[in-house]
Amino acid sequence: MIRYVPREIAKDVQAFVEKSCKDTGVHIDDSSGRVAIATTSEKDIEKIRKKFEKEGFVL
Repeated sequence: MIRYVPREIAKDVQAFVEKSCKDTGVHIDDSSGRVAIATTSEKDIEKIRKKFEKEGFVL
């Protein structure tokens, strides 16, 4: 699954994924600055969902 991250929380999501999610990658588009996460791990998806659900980030 690949999801773009809202700009408002992109830095927080990027830091969390890099630190806490072993099976999830982060990509930053150089031209637009958009941040995307890519994962196949249900465990990582649950971690991200729980951490950022209050900010409205839905996976």
